[in-house]
Amino acid sequence: MINDPKIQLTRETFGNIPDWSVKAFYIIAIASVLIFVWGVWRRWKLWKQGKPISIRKILLGNYQRLKPRLGRLFKEGLGQKRVRGRGLASWAHIMMFVGFIVLFLGTTLLEIDHLATKVSEQFHFHHGWYYVIYEATLDIFGLLFILGISLFAWRRMRRPNSVGHRASDWTVLGLFLGIGVSGYFVEALRILWDQPKGLALWCSPIGALLAMPFNSISETTSRSAHLIVWWIHSLMVFGFFAMIPFTRLLHFVTGPINLFFAEPSLGKLKPITIEEIEETGIVGVSEIPHLDQQQLLSLDSCMECGRCEEACPAFASGKPLSPKVVVQDLKGLMEATANGESVKLHGDTIQEETVWSCTSCNACVTACPVRVDPLGLLFDLRRDRAAEGALAGSAANSMRQMQTKGNPWGFPQEERLAWADGLDVQLASNKPDFEILWWVGCAGSFDRRAQKVTRAIAKLLIKAEVNFAVLGPNECCTGDSARRLGDEFLFQELAEKNHSTLKQHGVRKILTQCPHCLNSLSNDYPQFGDQFEVVHHTEFLQQLIDDNKLSSPNDSDSVTYHDPCYLARVNGIHQSPRDLLGNNINEMKRHREKTFCCGAGGGRMWMEEEADQRVSVLRAKEAIETNAKTVAVGCPFCLTMMTDGVKSCGSETEVEDVAENLVKRLNL
Repeated sequence: MINDPKIQLTRETFGNIPDWSVKAFYIIAIASVLIFVWGVWRRWKLWKQGKPISIRKILLGNYQRLKPRLGRLFKEGLGQKRVRGRGLASWAHIMMFVGFIVLFLGTTLLEIDHLATKVSEQFHFHHGWYYVIYEATLDIFGLLFILGISLFAWRRMRRPNSVGHRASDWTVLGLFLGIGVSGYFVEALRILWDQPKGLALWCSPIGALLAMPFNSISETTSRSAHLIVWWIHSLMVFGFFAMIPFTRLLHFVTGPINLFFAEPSLGKLKPITIEEIEETGIVGVSEIPHLDQQQLLSLDSCMECGRCEEACPAFASGKPLSPKVVVQDLKGLMEATANGESVKLHGDTIQEETVWSCTSCNACVTACPVRVDPLGLLFDLRRDRAAEGALAGSAANSMRQMQTKGNPWGFPQEERLAWADGLDVQLASNKPDFEILWWVGCAGSFDRRAQKVTRAIAKLLIKAEVNFAVLGPNECCTGDSARRLGDEFLFQELAEKNHSTLKQHGVRKILTQCPHCLNSLSNDYPQFGDQFEVVHHTEFLQQLIDDNKLSSPNDSDSVTYHDPCYLARVNGIHQSPRDLLGNNINEMKRHREKTFCCGAGGGRMWMEEEADQRVSVLRAKEAIETNAKTVAVGCPFCLTMMTDGVKSCGSETEVEDVAENLVKRLNL
């Protein structure tokens, strides 16, 4: 059939389009491109307000530094990795995205063929089996495009508060739908006047079906209608392209760029040196030029999808914080600053309560499809407020005690080993041949409830004959809470003390029971030259069982496990606690990397909280809904918050650390 001379498996690119229309087409196309470029240039001027980033250094760096950036671009940009797995919204976005990409590539290939044919007929490739596959592919993906748009519109009508609502959004959706539908009618009308047969007809099945009801109209009428609809379709395409920089569609451009240039921030904060502070006089961010150019670009990458807001525990508990609103408010301030308007960042744009409401759980960071980092922005704001003395109340008191006493509880350092009474626990200073340094942490040393966990871990280590030691009075707080509350000076002071102590003892492997200590030692301290192997107690205990140094226990009675944010989401440790608990686990709706915060992170452990705004209560309700007899945790902060949350709900569900659960089952 393909060799039948009666069947022409191709078509003229501008068939039925007069020369004047073709010329007008290219003039308007050039105009739309110029408007697009001008719009992007306007936004680029806004990003230039920020501190410069070394694009040259990034692009000309070695491949090992480029590899993760390129990986994010392909996996999360083209592959939509962060979009998948969210039901209707995911399917709508993927269908629209994939459909758009295929239609864009198809249009580009058609234009390339047209221009190549102008040079020589030998370069003409839009015919034969290529033509058949081309037409069928565009037909299928055009339908996906329309379906995705329709689902988006339906979701927007159902959940306008989550996704935001602007008149321009409906204009964009209407324009997209018009482009998709008019494209099919252009094809149907082309079929009516061109009269293709057999495979040449049915390689465009939707166009062929649309044409069937109108078979009786004349060729003259079909040609006239085709030209009119073709112009409507073309003008909508050009209008769409020109409006990209002026609408939410800008993320088509900025999203992939941000994916490439963004610095992953899970568990890490941008380092800042005392020398840098002394040179610039700037700590954190108090005005738009204090942000860097990538951060300002990221503000334009936000599509207001609401994923960060949906994941935010502070927002869910009624606190005055929405990550989406923070990003949009800073975007508005970026524009106002460029226009010379006198608008303050703190107070006018971002309220004081908003800055301190964040639990630093990183849920917003992992939820964003294009890696906008509201958490990093809030940390920079906190640094400024802390430097200005804005941190007050119980949190400020805990920081003072951390500075003067070495711990936020304010207990004397001499009491750090009081929990070990009656146990064979050796100090590192008295046991120079130890293999593992156990970093007990402030909570494990001073908090009465957490001390029980510490004793349980000690019993397990002693039973397994682990060669460990502790620092005792020589251990200071890692400074995690200080850094995440914005007090960079205090953090670095504590980090320097601990650095000297750890160096003195030649420490290489550290065991810790607190995910916040683990994160600080693993992600913060290396910024100052420290390199340690840091393991969480759940990982270490499971390894002891695997090595037959501890007996394998029976499965726990009905238990649910609460994943600490800084353990599961930030550091990827979520399987070992479950291995220790056994098979009888009733999982909460949100677990593993998608866990929901207990409310203690980001220094919130040291802040008073309104009774009707407690994140711990929300999480406790999720745990109670599993009907488990016990809630197991792997963090001393989570232990406190979940215990309080369960009590506030009037439940008698027991809350215990995984180590306590293991000791109970091993009868130690």
